[in-house]
Amino acid sequence: MSPLMVVADAGGNLFEHPEFEMVGALGAEPVAPESSELSPLPAGSKFFTIPDSVPVGGDPEEDALVSVEEANWGDGPVLLQAACTFPAPGWMRTLLPFAERTPGAPVLPLWAYTALGFDEESGEFVCAAVQVDDCPRWEPEQYDDTGLPGRIERMRDAHPENRMIPHLARCAREFHCFAAKNFFARRWEMGLPIAPLCNADCRGCISLQTDDLFPASHRRIEIVPTPEELCEIALPHLDGAEMAVASFGQGCEGEPLLQAGVIERACRLIRERTERGTLHLNTNGSRPEWMDRLAAAGLESIRISTNSATPEWHGAYYRPETYDFSDMEDCVKAAVDAGLYTQINYLVFPGVTDLEAEVEAALAFAARTGLHVIQMKNLCIDPALYLDTLPDIGDMGEAMGMARMLEVYREELPDVAIRYFNRPKEEWHIDPKGSKAGAAR
Repeated sequence: MSPLMVVADAGGNLFEHPEFEMVGALGAEPVAPESSELSPLPAGSKFFTIPDSVPVGGDPEEDALVSVEEANWGDGPVLLQAACTFPAPGWMRTLLPFAERTPGAPVLPLWAYTALGFDEESGEFVCAAVQVDDCPRWEPEQYDDTGLPGRIERMRDAHPENRMIPHLARCAREFHCFAAKNFFARRWEMGLPIAPLCNADCRGCISLQTDDLFPASHRRIEIVPTPEELCEIALPHLDGAEMAVASFGQGCEGEPLLQAGVIERACRLIRERTERGTLHLNTNGSRPEWMDRLAAAGLESIRISTNSATPEWHGAYYRPETYDFSDMEDCVKAAVDAGLYTQINYLVFPGVTDLEAEVEAALAFAARTGLHVIQMKNLCIDPALYLDTLPDIGDMGEAMGMARMLEVYREELPDVAIRYFNRPKEEWHIDPKGSKAGAAR
């Protein structure tokens, strides 16, 4: 039995529709979800409505799509809008929500909009997503703000002159950044934002929006901290936290490789004092010439972002200003050669990432570069905006479906880990300098 469609009233209350079935989308095309594409809604997922939309479901008797503008379940007619979900971390969406958007509707803010349904048999919501990584440290329930104000004050007292503390405090309190909260709790992965400037103009940038289509969801850092300031807060974290990671490159900044010299000096200062923990960098991969120097200074892990292995699609989304796709690919190769644990942050999107030509290009990219990990991260953007951003996708073959795409990667790239989260070196599946570490993929 197919799940029922889920709709919302004007107040955001959710209802399963008793007659019509759940419909999702691959790109702009409506599809009926297959069982392999669905999961019970994971704990920590969020519900969303889609303003200025009409829900669309499947009529099983007519085998047709049906738009449902209103419903009357006993108390008079109720206007409806589409509903969807944003699955919890670690879950890769397989289908987008499908709805009729009102012409001229405002661009949606930056979330990973995912098809939502209701399973009558279990009495539970289901979503179009599959789990690609399981790491309890990143479960939303771990990030209750109880005690956060006190922890912030203690850090202020411990580092009264350090300009990173007020910035990270704002990230933790206002933007609910997990890495910032980890810093104040002295556990797991902490963030070290350093870059107020960027050399790309991403359509989905969460810290600065130049098109004014929607507000950025974070506030970009306004300072370049000194290596000493970075060492002052990273050192006790790496020395004292369980599974400690200190990460340059966060959602509240531009491109950290524009401050590569600061990263290099900070890594040297830290590694002169401790070998504990993992030093990591999240980047757009625009400056491959820095990989050897950063590895020599003590950097151990890197994650390089792309939305596509197709150069034209990469350029359309990132809108790079001082680099191009070839520089990003060279950065991946250089990181591997430098002995860094090398990952790509693959921003995936149903109906695009699973197109036959894109899958072939990504497999070839992995083979050429020797990368170690592909992180399947949901691209947070209004689906209509993303599809409008990309060049014509009509000659890229058929979409195989995201679940099948995962199977292909695991079959064709058995030595590449498919993940969602950064991991400390204690959990790496290989030794990037050559020897197998033997951890589970």
